[in-house]
Amino acid sequence: MKKLRQFALGLAVLAAAGTASAAAVTIQFDSPIFAPFSGYDAVSIKFPSAPGGVLADRSLNVAAGRFQGTASDLDGIAPSVFIDSVSNVFMYCYDLYETIAGGRTVRYQVNFDGETERTLDFLGAVNAVLNTQRGQSGDSYDKFAWVHPTDIYQSAAIQLGIWESRFDSSSQWNLADGLFQAWNLDGSAGATNAGTGKTHWYIEQFLASRDGAASLDGQFAMTLEASGAQDMITGDPPSRVPEPGSLVLTGLALAALVGARRKPVA
Repeated sequence: MKKLRQFALGLAVLAAAGTASAAAVTIQFDSPIFAPFSGYDAVSIKFPSAPGGVLADRSLNVAAGRFQGTASDLDGIAPSVFIDSVSNVFMYCYDLYETIAGGRTVRYQVNFDGETERTLDFLGAVNAVLNTQRGQSGDSYDKFAWVHPTDIYQSAAIQLGIWESRFDSSSQWNLADGLFQAWNLDGSAGATNAGTGKTHWYIEQFLASRDGAASLDGQFAMTLEASGAQDMITGDPPSRVPEPGSLVLTGLALAALVGARRKPVA
């Protein structure tokens, strides 16, 4: 009886672990990758040449914006994990040491705890700014506003802030200094405040709101990680549902526990 109970408990633990962490998905990136805006901000950036580096010594000209793709072959997760639909997966780059391109297909491991505290801090500020602009508060407050920018300038600013949060460690949060730097933003030439609707204006608003805004709860974000392709960060509803196989395994484990506790009738 003791061995049966131990087996049942082990099965339950395995089921729970599988539900929580064993998740993967295939993403087919749209072509053009920046759909539906079909646009981006062409900017210059500087960052450490290796992860964890201390010098911003690698420079690139990049397209900053939000990506779109389609999810398929879900393993360990249900379609409800994707806040819009499996046909409309919106993502931002979370990795500057790999590449991605429109039309590419990548098999990703899903990490529900892959985002850093600095990233959650920044995304909370983005939500605060966008919800205020849209007049949303209380029950209508959108915790996924950061996933749903309304133009290429908002999306470019969010992408740049995500990179700043990931690759810099300074408390200053300044794109002009530190381990991560960016310049040639749309709207930044010759003015501190270039006006509403431009990348430079939005990133300034987001960064200025950090101190007064609550950080995004980590349950509302997840990362997609792969070797040989850029990692992504996207939204994740907290009420995620395990895929059917995990539910069956959990049910079997519970049934085994119940059976183990029953005493034979004399």
